Amino acid sequence: MDEGHLIRIKAVPAQEVRFYSCWGDMMQTDIGSDEKAQGAQAVGQAATAPAVPFYEEATIQRLVWPVSTEEFLARYWEKRPLIVHRANPDYYGDLFTLQDFDASLKNNRGYVKTAEATSKSQAMHNGAGPSAMEAVLKDMHSGHTLILDTMHEHNSKLGSFCRLLAQDTGDRFQTNLYLTPPNGKGFRPHWDNHDVYILQVLGSKHWKIEKERRTLPQPDARMPEEGRELRGELHEFTLQQGDMVYIPRGFIHAAECGSDCSLHITLGLNYNSWNQLLMAAIKAAVLRDDSLRLSLPAGYMKGDGAGILKRVSEVLHSAADPAFLAEVLEQFRDEIVQKHYLEISGQVESFFQPKELKLDDKFGARPGLFYTIRKGEESVILKVGTRSVTFPDFFGEALEFALQTPSYAIRDLPGDLEDDLKLVFIERLMQEALLIRK
Repeated sequence: MDEGHLIRIKAVPAQEVRFYSCWGDMMQTDIGSDEKAQGAQAVGQAATAPAVPFYEEATIQRLVWPVSTEEFLARYWEKRPLIVHRANPDYYGDLFTLQDFDASLKNNRGYVKTAEATSKSQAMHNGAGPSAMEAVLKDMHSGHTLILDTMHEHNSKLGSFCRLLAQDTGDRFQTNLYLTPPNGKGFRPHWDNHDVYILQVLGSKHWKIEKERRTLPQPDARMPEEGRELRGELHEFTLQQGDMVYIPRGFIHAAECGSDCSLHITLGLNYNSWNQLLMAAIKAAVLRDDSLRLSLPAGYMKGDGAGILKRVSEVLHSAADPAFLAEVLEQFRDEIVQKHYLEISGQVESFFQPKELKLDDKFGARPGLFYTIRKGEESVILKVGTRSVTFPDFFGEALEFALQTPSYAIRDLPGDLEDDLKLVFIERLMQEALLIRK
């Protein structure tokens, strides 16, 4: 394994960590005494479990620790895999447990997928009826991997986790869960069309990743069946509970279990690309010029096309105007805001059982809130979800404070506002599901 691609926490005194395997048998693993990987870096000591639950303070920094965000973005982001061994099985806390997986099967309102690589078997079992659950049990006993897709839409911890990461990065995230029995292998080697972070939350899994990227796929690309064998030099490693690997899109990878079972979260990144922004600029240029919706001139298939090329050049030159591109970027950001998840828990209770607001009542921004604030001549416009909420400009300072401060009393709002205005302002933000009581 080449240096710089694997981060390993220096070994700490061996400690026995006990956990239940996928079948309920008591297992033991020796944390901190595993062999050193060739080319590994020794970085600090293993940290204790975070005081704040992982899903309540999710950031890219916590995701890639002990690598700094700056190093991650400069050396690894969209460039090469990053493997992090932490020697800390408690690093993710109870982000998603085997009990959570069990409860998700019980409360299933969608589907459960199963997969097994050797037989090339993949199935989707819809609903929670007897036939679907019997099929899931049969596949599980046959060594298949159990898969729960888009669990951030159904599990509150994973939902909060993804919203906070989106707030930190500007991109949307999704989570899929993979539960694999000992000696199991769910999928053949493949690349993904989006970047993924693999978070090992239970057991262990052995991974192989090609060191060279095969392709930089489009978001809707799918890998063909041919060419799935691993080639060339490989990263080869085992993720233990608490570890992480980041795999950029287009890198062929494969994984399988040894004697342990494995439960991992695949955190997928729904990124926004230069391609999307440039296409938005072209679309905006066409919408503002009716002549671009006319047909090409008669005979355009003949000759050197000099007139056509001149016209295209003029349009592109006009679209490069900084003021126009600033408008495009603003609209692009507004559309991104509209796609992000909006969480409204607690709104039903506060609506049907409202509490009188008092100046000493404490509030904070709803965790993971995704928004933009735009300042007009005499107003401040808040974009959140598909809504535009307009305030008089003298609320600008209070608005930024209210949505960025973790905890504050209503009387602490800045901006030289009268107490009555502060109460009305907070009530409005509460109605819009932007704040929570502390």
